[in-house]
Amino acid sequence: MPLRGRSSRCELALRPIAYAMTALFLTSLGVPRKARAQTKTAPEAVVVTGTRTPENAQRSTIKTDVVTREEAERRGATNVAEALSSQPGVQVNPGAYGSIGGVSAIQIQGFDRDRVLVLEDGERIVGDVGGAIDLASLPTADLSRIEIVTGPTSSLYGTSAIGGVVNVITRGPDAHGPSGRFRLEARTQPGYLAQGTLAYRRDSAWLALDGNLVGTGEKAEKPGLPDFTLPSVSRRMIGVRAGMTVLPRVDVRVRARYFDDLTSGLESTLAPGLGRYLVDLPTSTRRVTFHVIESIDLGSGSSLRLTLGKQAAFGDATKDRRDSPVDESRLRNHGMQSAEGTLTLADGARTWVVGSRVEAESFSQDLRKTESQTAGLVTTEGPEVAPISFGSAALYGQLAWKMGKKLTVLTGGRGEIHSRYGAVVVPRLSVAYRPRENLQMRASFGRGFRAPSAKELGFSFDHSFYGYRVIGNPALGPETSWGGNADISYAPHEVVTLRASGFVNRVSGLIDVDLASGTSTGTVADYKYVNFGDGTTLGAQGGVVAKVGEVLRAEATYDYLYTRDEKNERPLGGRPPHTVTASLRAVPFWKLEGIARLRVVSDAFVTEELRSPGYSTLDLRIGRPLWASSQAYVGVTNVFDVKQEPGRVGDFRPPFGRVFYVGLRAEFPWEDDK
Repeated sequence: MPLRGRSSRCELALRPIAYAMTALFLTSLGVPRKARAQTKTAPEAVVVTGTRTPENAQRSTIKTDVVTREEAERRGATNVAEALSSQPGVQVNPGAYGSIGGVSAIQIQGFDRDRVLVLEDGERIVGDVGGAIDLASLPTADLSRIEIVTGPTSSLYGTSAIGGVVNVITRGPDAHGPSGRFRLEARTQPGYLAQGTLAYRRDSAWLALDGNLVGTGEKAEKPGLPDFTLPSVSRRMIGVRAGMTVLPRVDVRVRARYFDDLTSGLESTLAPGLGRYLVDLPTSTRRVTFHVIESIDLGSGSSLRLTLGKQAAFGDATKDRRDSPVDESRLRNHGMQSAEGTLTLADGARTWVVGSRVEAESFSQDLRKTESQTAGLVTTEGPEVAPISFGSAALYGQLAWKMGKKLTVLTGGRGEIHSRYGAVVVPRLSVAYRPRENLQMRASFGRGFRAPSAKELGFSFDHSFYGYRVIGNPALGPETSWGGNADISYAPHEVVTLRASGFVNRVSGLIDVDLASGTSTGTVADYKYVNFGDGTTLGAQGGVVAKVGEVLRAEATYDYLYTRDEKNERPLGGRPPHTVTASLRAVPFWKLEGIARLRVVSDAFVTEELRSPGYSTLDLRIGRPLWASSQAYVGVTNVFDVKQEPGRVGDFRPPFGRVFYVGLRAEFPWEDDK
């Protein structure tokens, strides 16, 4: 079948991939050849993560929060972690993970690390740090929006979706011909940011180049407190995205990205008889992702989506003792290949979703170590973690039935087979009821599960210098959960919306390090991961939003969280029970845009003798267009300069204090093409 119009170089490059993926489907599907007219839609008004089908964000069957690229920029965000750091209902704070400048993982409904699934354009991310996806490593250069779904969502997405799902979504260019956007920013610390996208669209084909460069400058060592020196960070990303309509009703997109992150930390160690050494801790992580996504429009709202993905994360973590040749480096590799097909069938009031997914994942870690022995310095290198490989295959289905204009019932389930622990089945049931235009109520119930990670099954990390190691456990079983969510939204007036929600979750087989059953080898204690017990989380949220046109928007939200470690009869550590978030955006005159965001976090349980201090942060920003499609801005984050106290154990306050920044962002074409 010939392509419409004249083929461009982009089309010629993508055509073989698209034909290979569609060859087995076109004959049986009977895809019509009638051409479609392209229409523009507002992506921020449509969500897909909660049900895998496009829905209006305000009327979605599953509650889905959205942070658009524009809103992320208003929050002063340079990455996904900063975009979500002041989002109601979640906690994103690198200070909660035991190291200054550590990973910016997310907590949802009291669950964190591997218990919240992080996606990019619907595909799971690999390359976690200690079981947590570092959201600070995900830039906003090519961001369209971030969708957050809370509660167990394993029936659609499988492992890790116990607490919820975060889906980082990109989008191709809308304008025909050349287009682009860029952002330049300077920050104290010191720091800098350069982001940009260049794109070209011709008819139904487009190509985009994305770039991101972020740095925090050189680390400034603190005299007498080297262990609490803020690390320097350098993050680079370059990406290529392309898309085209290869056949009538058949679209294909390709995305390839390369990430290169370098963190340079510092600590001190005391060697018996030799004194104290300063140890540089450079950690390098490189990640390569490649995805092909094909969408086939079957007509009347039905579609077929096919995806192929390959990811590889590799890097090294080094302990470089100053003025000493006794050093060590850990070289790690983590990879995943995946394939998925999702069929959506619109049958009048009913919408069916049927899909299957297969994954293959691998992990390995080598140790290169230089030691001082009787014969002199000896360098050895070999596997520290025996290479681990495992796979999974899943089938899932879902039915959304609109029973009139007011009621929608959604039910579904997923069956998954894992090569390490066997099979698991998780169901889901949701109801959405809209009795009036200004009132909406939703409730959902579902099961969740989390497969043990490669690091938990194998070796995790070696802190022999501090007297312990953590050993993987190949006998681990999955964590399983059930959870319920309910929310209500009511707009008594066109400028005011009231919201309330609640949830409860129960998890069995929680995986953690068994500190009570360590075994000693010489002066080093070995601990391993076990399925140690059950946990409970429950909470509630209440909020109000007031909006007066484009001139004023105010929002305030209160979140309450209760957690319980049932085995030890105590709260789960590092989960603040009370959080208040408030924001104000005003455009009073002269096109000035002023934004203020306040976040108040209560103290949190750490141990029976220790609590993390509560804190408050305030972010301010003001901006004004210099020309069409541009804005110059200045701002400050953490006005109160709240930060961790050096040497204080269990201090989960932010690691960074007050930060000033100034920048410019712009898009072209400069004028709207209307």
